[in-house]
Amino acid sequence: MDNRIFEELFSASPIASYICDQEGYIVAFNDAAAALWGRRPELGKEKWSGAYATYGPDGRSIELEETPMALTVRRQETSSGQELVFERPDATRRTILVFPKVMRTDAGEIRGGHNTLVDITAYKQFEEKQAILSEIVQSSEDAIVSKDLDGIIRSWNRGAERIFGYGEAEIIGKSIYTLIPSYLKTEEESIIREIKEGRKVDHYQTIRLTKSGKEIPISLTISPMRNKLGQIIGASKIARDISDKIQREQTIQFHAQKLETLHAIGKIISEQLDTPSIIQTVIDSTTHLADADVGICFYRVSDEQGRTRLSVALAATREEAADYDNLHLEEGAIHTIFAGENSMKFENVCEVPHILSLFRTRDGSKAPEIKHCLALPIRSADKLLIGAMFFGYTQPEAFIAADEDTMRSIVSLVGVTLDNARLFEEVSTLNQRKNEFIALASHELKTPLTTTKGYLQILERSEIDQVGRRFLTKALKQLERINLLVAELLDISKIEAGKLSLHLEAFDMSELVLDVVETFHISSRTHTIFVDNIHGDYTVEADRQRIEQVIINLITNAIKYSPEANRVHISLESSPFEVGVQIIDEGMGMSRDQQQKVFTRFYQVEGTSKMAGLGLGLYLSKEIVQRHGGHIGLNSELGKGSTFYFSIPRNPPAD
Repeated sequence: MDNRIFEELFSASPIASYICDQEGYIVAFNDAAAALWGRRPELGKEKWSGAYATYGPDGRSIELEETPMALTVRRQETSSGQELVFERPDATRRTILVFPKVMRTDAGEIRGGHNTLVDITAYKQFEEKQAILSEIVQSSEDAIVSKDLDGIIRSWNRGAERIFGYGEAEIIGKSIYTLIPSYLKTEEESIIREIKEGRKVDHYQTIRLTKSGKEIPISLTISPMRNKLGQIIGASKIARDISDKIQREQTIQFHAQKLETLHAIGKIISEQLDTPSIIQTVIDSTTHLADADVGICFYRVSDEQGRTRLSVALAATREEAADYDNLHLEEGAIHTIFAGENSMKFENVCEVPHILSLFRTRDGSKAPEIKHCLALPIRSADKLLIGAMFFGYTQPEAFIAADEDTMRSIVSLVGVTLDNARLFEEVSTLNQRKNEFIALASHELKTPLTTTKGYLQILERSEIDQVGRRFLTKALKQLERINLLVAELLDISKIEAGKLSLHLEAFDMSELVLDVVETFHISSRTHTIFVDNIHGDYTVEADRQRIEQVIINLITNAIKYSPEANRVHISLESSPFEVGVQIIDEGMGMSRDQQQKVFTRFYQVEGTSKMAGLGLGLYLSKEIVQRHGGHIGLNSELGKGSTFYFSIPRNPPAD
């Protein structure tokens, strides 16, 4: 009865067990052992173990006669708890702890052995996983910390030690509030609430305290920790020190701001001509960029008589700091300050009276007390000293951190600005004098030309021989050409002075074209002019005389630049809003480069220098058409002629 109970317990036991006789043959095993081996060995025929193969923990193969069961029975060597690896027929392996025992008779003789097998595969895998995770945690550059729901720190890796300065032994068991600034205590309470609700807090940026009391910016990722039952028992935190990241972002932002300021200053310099406005914008931007409290720019300007003087522009980062009453500096003082120097730093302006005087206000209590100054000279392209910039600081940190390279770049731009302003003033003066000369010369030439033409016309009505009449005709023709040239120069002067006025009237563009063409039929013996699409509504309100001037210029050019052809075509087009004219020749044509220049002043197509004219006709035509709110252009190809076209609105644009 007792033996049957033991047999049932042996067979039903969830713990793998088997029995060998004194020769090592397996005489009994339970189902748990068969499941562990992955096979059922044949009783009485297989010895010592039912495993397909056996290995040591180091992977070394173990023969059957060397297994712990064999050694225990044959040699009576105790090897309980030894770790082995069993291989199954399907090539899977299990890690086992073996507990072999000798079985004896009542007389004490060995009758065999009993072996208990404990499968620790899952435990070994967990142990290896934990070891790997532990190594990962310990080798992480980030701080990895765990705490319970009361905020008590339970684990601490080397990354946490590096970031916060606390060793594992001195921080485990302490409150997480040890790392939190007092003004952020409520923040931790909010985090704990989120964790208790099972929610993860991801990439949360905040401030934490190191062992030395230094505040550092960190990025936190906090996750709930659960036990085997799924209950939340605490939280794991991954903290990353983002001091370098923030510093890089600030550096990038600073450089971006610097580039943006330089770009803005460059754009202002290229787009504006008002020197005081440019300098004021530059000193405002630069003072902000330099993080200065006050910025002052002295720069030399010329008056109408050509005399130079120092002008000044002021910028202050605080509104109340702009109340200055002594923004004056002698030129001699500038030369004294910057004798041979590119830039200067005055760490204590109280020791430099002429610098201190620049930052004196009407009421010193209203403005910050300037203690430090960065001074930079403004030089022209030929290295002459033409001004200076001064930046005043109340705080030494901003003064020390001032980026002198950027300031020098901006000062160089200011030097270019002042050079350009001086050159522009000189060019404007010369241009004004040129226009005055052209206008005066044109008026002065018209009087003798008119008188000469009158004398020649009187002479034409007199009795003269055939030779004299031929030369008289040529003289009148040349005189008319001179009159046209003088009229063009006078028109140019009016355009540039903004005095070219338009006298608007309603007229039919087709009638105007026919009138002009009729004149050319009489005067031109080389070309026939054809007019197409003449019927339609071509009524416009424009300056008839000026539009006639445009048509004459375009037809004259068509004839002049097609000496090998004999035809010119004119076509009219209309829409509800505008009327257009095309003049098509069969001449030499133009390249793309020539087309881009043909409407500029004094331009003549290459290879046509022997043709009469100053190259003003197309420029005048363009200005007249554009003054009407219209458009003028051309299409051309070398050797295949040109098509000039213009269009003007039916009604003039409102001023």
